[in-house]
Amino acid sequence: MTPTLQILFGSALLTGCALLHVAIIASAIPLVKGLALKVSGIGRTMRRALVLGLGVLVILLAHTVQVWTWALVFLLSEALTTFPESFYFAMVTYTTLGYGDLVLGEGLRIFATFAAVTGLLTFGISTAFLISLLSALFPSMKAKP
Repeated sequence: MTPTLQILFGSALLTGCALLHVAIIASAIPLVKGLALKVSGIGRTMRRALVLGLGVLVILLAHTVQVWTWALVFLLSEALTTFPESFYFAMVTYTTLGYGDLVLGEGLRIFATFAAVTGLLTFGISTAFLISLLSALFPSMKAKP
């Protein structure tokens, strides 16, 4: 794949994954609010733990879907030969660990870097979501001007 195609396809997959991540988190907000209302009769600590736990599960789901997507793309593009190898490479790249024990050929190196950018971007979105959730659960901890 030419460098231009790698950039175009990588940008497209990055955009799709970022939008999917936002969609999963946005669609979970009513679920998180609903759970908070349903468990309002139990102790404050347990209520906070349940709501925060659901928030973490939503984030895990969003990241898992993206890693699987990247792994499937690496497999379908024949960059790697087996699904376990593709999944491992996608996970290591997405999380920006980059062990370097698996390296793609020149025809997909640029494309693979977009998996790392996807991880960086969506981990930031996840962090913002968790901070927002924590601010709602612990209003007394909000920064005061």
